[in-house]
Amino acid sequence: MIHTKYAVVIVTYNRECLLRECVENIERQTVAPDSIIIVNNASTDNTPNYLEEINQKDERFDIINLRRNIGGAGGFAKGIERSLEKDVDCILIIDDDAMIARDYMEQILQARQQQPQYKAFAGTLRTDGKIDTFHRRNLQKTGLMSKNCTEQQYRQPCFVCDIASFCGMVLDMDLVRQIGLPHAEYFIWYDDTEYSLRIHRHSRFLVVTAAEINHKTNRTRVAQPRRYDWKDYYAVRNRMLMVEEHGSFIDKRVNYFDLFVHVIFRNWLFGLIKKDGYNWSYEKKLVSAAIQNARSGKLENVIIKRER
Repeated sequence: MIHTKYAVVIVTYNRECLLRECVENIERQTVAPDSIIIVNNASTDNTPNYLEEINQKDERFDIINLRRNIGGAGGFAKGIERSLEKDVDCILIIDDDAMIARDYMEQILQARQQQPQYKAFAGTLRTDGKIDTFHRRNLQKTGLMSKNCTEQQYRQPCFVCDIASFCGMVLDMDLVRQIGLPHAEYFIWYDDTEYSLRIHRHSRFLVVTAAEINHKTNRTRVAQPRRYDWKDYYAVRNRMLMVEEHGSFIDKRVNYFDLFVHVIFRNWLFGLIKKDGYNWSYEKKLVSAAIQNARSGKLENVIIKRER
């Protein structure tokens, strides 16, 4: 028998239908959660009404309604902070589009009992029925860069990795108390990667392959050369913030060079080959602003508008 007490942390924004399904899967767990914390990132659809409805029917629900959207990073920071007030042994962290199998937590908690040297866990994430290897990764030797775990690794009952996304991450509460909260100022992207680096000081992730998640998102094929948008500002800025915090001098230089090659030079070269006449000034402006703000510690939300 499994007697481990756990809480679930979900962050949601304007996806009531997905959230309903996500919650239903949590409620059907073979090992029931003791607390379900849902952070509503100022949704403008019917989400607040749905949350009020479930909050009234089940005392396990703990709803945090935010007045403004503080992004996934801010939402997870709020939810994990609330979990520290609960009498639980560990937490499950998921997005509102993550549909966990009925035995997801049973599989994870069994592995936790059998291999207590690990303090962090994850499962197999599938998109459109196929394993999405991006969500479980290993660090490379330099640059704090990471490489996806291979599908071959998923053929084992368990394997270890260095980095996991917040989609299905399970952490011991003692570990959370040691490492603190995710960086809310990241807003979106790289928040879970940076958090994984802090986790890595104390434990690697044990991936329990029988614990499965159906990730209801779209697999998108990125066209080359890829056009950037406002989210890419956070991708670049947060990547550099992470490297500034955790990386060596060499790690920083490797990342600056990689950004130049893959964002500036590569896109310019693709445009030259295709002769599409596209003006890459927006991409250059976005990347330059992100790097400068990371180095200066400017963490407020910045929108770099594309000039038409």
